[in-house]
This record gives sequence, structure tokens and C-alpha cells, in this order.
Amino acid sequence: MKKWFKRTGLSVLLIALLILGFSSTYIVREGEYAYLTQFGAIVRTVEQPGLNFKLPFVQEVNRLTRKVMVYDINYSEVLTADKKAMVVDSYALWRISDPKTFIRTVGSLNEMQKRIDASVFSVIKNVTGNLQQDAIVADEESQRASLNQQITDIVAESLQAYGVEIPAVEIRRFDLPDDNLAAVYNRMISERSQMAASYQAEGEYQASIIRNSTDKEVEVLLGEARAEASRLEGEGEEAYMKALSPIYQDPDMADFYLYTKELETLSEGLKGDKTLILGPDSPLAELFNQTAAGED
Repeated sequence: MKKWFKRTGLSVLLIALLILGFSSTYIVREGEYAYLTQFGAIVRTVEQPGLNFKLPFVQEVNRLTRKVMVYDINYSEVLTADKKAMVVDSYALWRISDPKTFIRTVGSLNEMQKRIDASVFSVIKNVTGNLQQDAIVADEESQRASLNQQITDIVAESLQAYGVEIPAVEIRRFDLPDDNLAAVYNRMISERSQMAASYQAEGEYQASIIRNSTDKEVEVLLGEARAEASRLEGEGEEAYMKALSPIYQDPDMADFYLYTKELETLSEGLKGDKTLILGPDSPLAELFNQTAAGED
């Protein structure tokens, strides 16, 4: 009987020691914070992973993630500087940097998300309120990155007091409200059409200048070519007359020259099916008469 009580007592003691050991130790995993609370107050925070100790039954272990979290901001409608409505789709990346401050000021992830939502909406509203709608719609990638960085910096500064970091706030897209989407698109198409017409008119004007300049240059070149042709023709006629001058000075050669010219004229005139009518005083008629008299 005594042995049974002794064994039972040892077993109870062993179980108590095991319970005490489990209740006085805890493990911090990679990617999480652990903080100890005693009667509701935070007494210790642990960031390094590993085995740690606490007062059993008195201190309670609580955990928070250290990982970067993504929070999708609710769609929100904002006004631009020219009083045009736009719908913004955005998200925020955030992480807890100071768990003690986070628990003391916020207390939960859900509450923090509400504050992120309010802060991001307020900042985007203020930033887009200084921009024209056309500038936002036609925004380039580099400008959008600059806008996102500006919003991130302001939001991060406003939420720093809650013990969190904001690595990035990104705007996925700007949309137009459904009620004026078609009207804005039609206006943009009209503006682009006007720009195209302006560019086309400018191109036609420049083309007419080029054509007129080219036509003027062509006329100048043709005029110069005609003048040069006339000059060369005159020089040719002068050389021709100089070549004929000795012929006209010799009566026999002059008569022979005239005779050959008459033959050439007659040959040209008789080409094809033609009837040649000559007057009695025509040199060609005399040529025929001479030829006929020679045959007799």
C-alpha cells in the first residue's frame, strides 16, 4: 500500500513538473513576433526565433506576424483638380515594425487595416485633387511610379506612430465612373481627331511649300536649258552659214547646192500616195521640165 502511494505521488509530481515545464516555455517561430502579457499588460516582446521562458500560469504568450502583408483598398471615388470624378483601385503593402507600439496603439490587424484604408483614401484624394483628369488618363509609366512613391511616403509617415512600416502603396488603375465613361472617351476621340486634322493640315502646308519651291527650281532649270539650247542653235546656224559662204561665192557650186536642195524638197513632197500641184514658175516645175527635156 505504501509503495502504491509512493508510486502515485511520483507520477503526480512528474506530471506536475511536465505541466510546469510546458507552461513556462514557448517557441518563437521564424517570421513572427511574440509578446508576453501579464494581467493584460505587455511585459516583454521577442523578435528572435527560438526557445524562450516565461512565468507559468501568470504570463500569456501572444503572436504577431512579421511578414509583409497585402491589403486591398476598397474602391474609392475621388475628384480631380478640374472637378472630374474618377474611381481608384489600389493596394498597400505593410508590416509590423514595433509590436509593442502596435499593440498599445492599435491592438489588432483588422483595426490596422481600417486605419490604412482611411489614410490611403485621404492621401489619394488630396494628391489627385491637384491633378487634371487628362493628365491622369494620359499618365506615363514613369509618372505613375512617381505618383505611387509620393503617396507611399505620405501614408508611411502618417502611420509610423502605430508601429508599422508601409513599403509601398500602388495604384492599380484609375477608372472613370460608368455614367460619364462614354462621354469622356468620345471627348478624347474628338480631341485626338482635331489633333490629327491639325497635323494633316500642317503637313499639307509644308508639302505645298516644297512643291512650289521644286516647281520654281524646275522652271529656272528649264529656262536656263532653253536659253542654252537657243545659244547652241544660234552658234550652229552661224557655223552652218559660215560653211555655206564659200558655196554661195562660186556660181557653179551655188547652182549645184540649190539643185540638191530642190531634189530633197521634191523627194520629201512625193512621199506616200500624193498628188503634187506646181505652178509654172515653181523651181520644182522647172526641175521636172529640165528632166523631161533631157529624156527627149
